[in-house]
Formats: sequence, C-alpha cells, structure tokens
Amino acid sequence: MSKPIKEKDLYVYCPHCASNLVPQAIDNEKVKKCSNCGFIFWNNPKPVVSILLHKDGEILMLKRADEPFKNYWVLPGGFIYYRETAQNAIKRETKEETGLEIAVQGITGVYLIDDDPRGMHVDIIFYGTSKGKIRLSKEHKNWKYFIPDQLPEHIAYKHRYAINDWHKRENRA
Repeated sequence: MSKPIKEKDLYVYCPHCASNLVPQAIDNEKVKKCSNCGFIFWNNPKPVVSILLHKDGEILMLKRADEPFKNYWVLPGGFIYYRETAQNAIKRETKEETGLEIAVQGITGVYLIDDDPRGMHVDIIFYGTSKGKIRLSKEHKNWKYFIPDQLPEHIAYKHRYAINDWHKRENRA
C-alpha cells in the first residue's frame, strides 16, 4: 500500500500569495495560516461518492488494480469534480469504471474515510440499480456480485460498513 501523506508535508506555501503557511490552532483545530494574506488552510476532507448497486439481493463490487488498496474490493465511485453535483459524479464515475447506466434510489449513508493514504475523504454512498453490460476500466481488474453476509475479506474504505448498514435497513423493510 502507498505511504500515507504526513500532515506536516502538506501545503507549505499559500495558494494565493506564495508566502509561508504557519501552523496554528483555531477553535482547537490545527490549521495552517498564511503569514502574509491571512488565508487559512483547513485541510478539510475531500468529497467522494460511491454506489451500492444491488441486483437480486447481491452487491456489485470491483477489485482495484492499483494502489492505494491494490487487490481490495470496493464499490464503484470516485472524486467529485469542481462544480459537479454528487448525483452527477456517481453517474459519471460508475459509467467510467463499469460502463453501466445507473438509477440512484437513495443514500445509504455518509462515511468519513480516514484510512486512505492520499488523505481524508467524506464518502456519500448511494444505493441503486444498473443496466447494461459491465466493461471495467483500467482502474479495476475484476468485478463480482456478493451476497451481503458473504463479503470478501479485503474491502477498502468504509464500504463494508455501508453494505452492512444497507443490508440491515433492507431486512427491516
């Protein structure tokens, strides 16, 4: 797996004026503030999206081809582009990664991803259905539908929690 990025290595200079960013605390939160223009780098988590695609009680998962989490299973998904809605992002990412068209039915939950070496993310995990034939992108090496209580051992991010949460809700309905 990739080496985690150390917080001290992130952003040494201000993106606005190129002056030094100085560590300090604001509201008990460690931030970096520009010594010249006052810009504050909050180091917020990046928004990402995933989707739990269900078919006949099984969940589609993809096996990653690259680091981070090479050979781990994940739900389809990825980063939200600037000025892109979460719904449009998950449709785009799913099409790019699987070739599938999706129908979003709702939100499974929102999860803090704190185990990614690239940084922290907030994952908005949708659930829905798909149509079409799966055509994997180069990002993934395999796909499989899993029964929720027979998931593979190596699952990245918080996708196992999302699947379990969805499965519990579906069983109560």
